[in-house]
Amino acid sequence: MEGWLGIVLAGGAGRRLALGAPKAMAQLEGRTLVSRAIERLREVCRDVVVSVSPDRPLPPGILCGARAVSDPPGAEGPLAGLVAGLSSAPFEAAIVLGVDFPLVSAATLASLAARLPGVRAVIPAPHGRPQPLVAVYAADALAPLRAKLTAGERAVVPAVMALDPLVIGDAELGWLPGGIECWLNVNTAQDLAEAASRLHGSHPERAA
Repeated sequence: MEGWLGIVLAGGAGRRLALGAPKAMAQLEGRTLVSRAIERLREVCRDVVVSVSPDRPLPPGILCGARAVSDPPGAEGPLAGLVAGLSSAPFEAAIVLGVDFPLVSAATLASLAARLPGVRAVIPAPHGRPQPLVAVYAADALAPLRAKLTAGERAVVPAVMALDPLVIGDAELGWLPGGIECWLNVNTAQDLAEAASRLHGSHPERAA
């Protein structure tokens, strides 16, 4: 959509996956998690950037032509990656997708973005846990998030919840494309296997 910026968060080390490579490089059904996330965002956003850690750069060819942006100097972690992405280009709505949520569909992201007018952020909370790294932000969310980061905050959930966002719980998420099942957070080899199983089963992408 015009004015929508897609931000892939790909800075995670992926230590629990024991790959010897960043989490973004993990393979699911023969494709990297980062390439899947870029493809999802390109379905709904005109411009897509990939937020990476300067300590864990990704091969340029793996980014499918998307532009890489690095964490601000002296900061790292999810909040730093989020601020880097939001700072990368002008936008009306920024749709953020962490690489470790490979089952979230473009239709789900668009449904969240449709709820943005009137608030600074729309945050899904599957099973009661806010997920600010698969969320939608208005342009006026950047300044307070940057201020939190500059002041030394590193925890992303408190910084984002201070925006007084619209929080979407299970009852509403269950009606979105893919339902609750699409909110699987991939951190381990077992999670990757579960994601592959769901792709072959209820497949949230096809449900969209």
